[in-house]
Amino acid sequence: MSERCRYEREVLRAAAADRWTDALREHLSGCDDCVAAMSVAPWMERFARISDREHILPDPQLVWLKAQLIRTPADVARVSRPLNAVQMLAYLLVAAGWAGLLMAKWEAVERWIRGFTPAGMLETAARAQTLSLSVLALVFVLASATLMLGVHAILAEE
Repeated sequence: MSERCRYEREVLRAAAADRWTDALREHLSGCDDCVAAMSVAPWMERFARISDREHILPDPQLVWLKAQLIRTPADVARVSRPLNAVQMLAYLLVAAGWAGLLMAKWEAVERWIRGFTPAGMLETAARAQTLSLSVLALVFVLASATLMLGVHAILAEE
């Protein structure tokens, strides 16, 4: 195996830049290694620019940004877990409030529903019944809480 010619690097640089000195041209007439290097240099330059990958790798900043975007929903889910628990507790409390109110005042609710018949309307008009202020306040609070939870559920989906 022979040693490399000491002019080979200069020949490669001259071939890449297409700047030949007279000394290098004279050297090429007597050095077969440098002639071979000169003849393959343009091909090697083109070959070096060809991507051997099927798909060119994306920009690293884009990969990092996508990783941040993918990570964000997981962070949101982790952070919102306690809020979801509070929301479920609020749903349960409102449902329990309505169930308790209906159970406690079922007779009044039943009379009220029967009051929608023609005979019931006459009966209701004949006797004046009123709801207590505490029951009316409880109905108002439960209706407001139900409305707020419903609106929150709708807006949270968007």
